[in-house]
Amino acid sequence: IFLVAGLINGFGDFWAVQPWGLDMGLKGAAYATLAAQYISAAIFFIVLTRRRMLPVKWKHWRLPSMNEMRDITAISGMLLLGSLCRMGVYTMMTMTALALGTMTMAAHQVALQIFWTLTYFVDPLFVAATSFIARDHGRRPVRVRRMAWLLMGLSLGVGAVISIACVAVPTFGVRIFTSDVELQGLIRQITPLMGLSQLISALVLVTEGVLIGCGDLRYLLNVHCLNFVVLGSVLWGVRMTSGGLYGIWVAVFLNQAMRMMQHAVHMWRGGGPDLFARKQQMLKGEGEGI
Repeated sequence: IFLVAGLINGFGDFWAVQPWGLDMGLKGAAYATLAAQYISAAIFFIVLTRRRMLPVKWKHWRLPSMNEMRDITAISGMLLLGSLCRMGVYTMMTMTALALGTMTMAAHQVALQIFWTLTYFVDPLFVAATSFIARDHGRRPVRVRRMAWLLMGLSLGVGAVISIACVAVPTFGVRIFTSDVELQGLIRQITPLMGLSQLISALVLVTEGVLIGCGDLRYLLNVHCLNFVVLGSVLWGVRMTSGGLYGIWVAVFLNQAMRMMQHAVHMWRGGGPDLFARKQQMLKGEGEGI
């Protein structure tokens, strides 16, 4: 479903924005995103209904009870605040690009659209992580570790492919997005950062899916809130020093690299799926001492 949404969004951007298509400009890009979201929501509804996970008849629908709402908000509240912090970082990047001029904003928008479109190819692994890890967490620790290693390894493979695409598209296909030579040069300037960020982003996204499946929501919330403040400071520095598009994409890279390092330390200490079986070793050591 995520792949379908990404393809619709990508094709819609070309068809609705370009002169040979609907020639709607920025409005066309917004309509393409809107269409992708509505179509994916409809597919989700159909699939869940066919699997009997949603009521077929309207009379069977009901409002959740207070206890159910308490359980839902306890989890969704942390996820929502974490998402707001993550998206807040990208909003600050856009605001910084706007402050640095029209050309910087236009180049950043094209680069970010390429980046986000390619990220859709990692979403199936993220969904698999949240589902499979949550299913076995707490009951089958060895299976959870193996599944986490597998998913993270696959994310590196997918990330390598889409990082190459993230470099190749603006390098060889930038004329699809703009005919302005100066704008093309600005976008090509940041292609190494785009590729590196895309590679790390794939691993980070799947790792966070694993951590969500393990229930480490408060840890993730703390990470995203901290990074929001740190990257806000970095982007303020980019704006004050007129760091330009390159400075903004250094912040994009730092956003991914910081999360990767934070998650690596957390897992090394035994968090999440306990990848290195450190909790098991600690329990074994305590047992031998008794």
